[in-house]
Amino acid sequence: MRSDSTPHYNQRVLNEDLRILFALEPAWTVSINGSEFVPASAAEIEIHDSTIRFKRQNRKILGIDWLRPNVPRIRTHADVLTFYPGSILPDKIETRRRRRGFQTELARALAVYFETRLPIRQSLGRSGIYPRFIIGNRAVIAVDPEESTPVISGIMRAAVAWSSQVDVRLSVVVPANRSRTIVTRLHSLPALRADFDWMQWNGETVEPLEMSRIDCETHVHEYREPNVTAEVSRICAIAPDLLQAVPQISGNAVSIRMRGLEVAHVTERGTTYPMGEPLQPLIATLASERRHGSRHPLARAYEERWLESNLIRQVSDLFPVRPGWIYPQVPSFVGEDRSIIDLLTITASGRLVVIEVKASADPDLPFQAFDYWLAVERHRRAGDFQAKGYFRGLDVRDEPALLIVVAPLLAFHRSLDGLLKILPRNLPFMQIGINQSWKREIKILRRKGTVE
Repeated sequence: MRSDSTPHYNQRVLNEDLRILFALEPAWTVSINGSEFVPASAAEIEIHDSTIRFKRQNRKILGIDWLRPNVPRIRTHADVLTFYPGSILPDKIETRRRRRGFQTELARALAVYFETRLPIRQSLGRSGIYPRFIIGNRAVIAVDPEESTPVISGIMRAAVAWSSQVDVRLSVVVPANRSRTIVTRLHSLPALRADFDWMQWNGETVEPLEMSRIDCETHVHEYREPNVTAEVSRICAIAPDLLQAVPQISGNAVSIRMRGLEVAHVTERGTTYPMGEPLQPLIATLASERRHGSRHPLARAYEERWLESNLIRQVSDLFPVRPGWIYPQVPSFVGEDRSIIDLLTITASGRLVVIEVKASADPDLPFQAFDYWLAVERHRRAGDFQAKGYFRGLDVRDEPALLIVVAPLLAFHRSLDGLLKILPRNLPFMQIGINQSWKREIKILRRKGTVE
């Protein structure tokens, strides 16, 4: 935790740090003295010199503690305000209580399903996320329907890991109404489908998992370049070596970014500046604080976006693809928040390439990448990309897309190799490990696998 007290801290830097941070998220949850929690929009939070205006009340800032890169705790003359990005505040105590309640309820349903009076050994495992049960010669792992989408999807990885530690047949219980991603994966992973007994929880009872084929809902937005070339060129000319124009396809816009952070949003209706203007002082601040080697919170926030930005700049040096044909987040997953960056591009010979980007260790990376590859394949076979205006004028080969996963070499999770063995053997896959100092320049340290 970094702590700064106002008398020893440059007030202008403090002002800019907080103003930029609050502009990054539209909604915040604010803890007042660690007890009361209130929602607030970015518009309800203003910084002026050494004063913060929050919910129409002015408070004098005495100091700031950075609990995490995007979680500041501001000490004021009246109270202590802790700002959490987003509208939902993680509550570890309440979450654990909810998981325990689900575990108890599910244990009763399992005893009925297996028609047993044997004592059921229960635990939440090391992670404290996935309830586990031992019932005689059976083992069961489950996930609460109230968990987030990534946690529910992560049950597959957790099941694989636990299966190596138990000597009995493993059953996996997933929520009946939130099993689409898991069912889609299992249809493409028949060996994994056969290795475990897949079951579902309908809120009252346990039953075999409904395996009707329901692909994950994804959407390919129509791609049309907005008529904003002059405006984009004008803005990028302010700092041509730092600013980058990236298509924001779903909004028919162009996002102008500085090391992954959007500083301007350009549409045919006009230009907005999410982090404020004028841009010159903002760019100077970001250039100073969001750089390789900096310990400033801005240097550690939204690292996936920063890595994506650097990859787009160097893409033709790193991969055998066409540099002018790269689309972020296409297709998009409907109603899902993904912690991974998805890029779609094409080789010189016309084969689609999926690039998955992760800046930190994530044990679910292989399955998340596989989800996106499956979605790309569905839309490729349906001809959706060319029909919606992508890769205009190019011939797209009728072959499976290549899948490339990119992350710092030390960030690849230790479970990666084991999970990769579960994916189809004919999957055209490559793992690329890059240097830890990628914020300065990307260098490939290891290539593993083959894609052609």
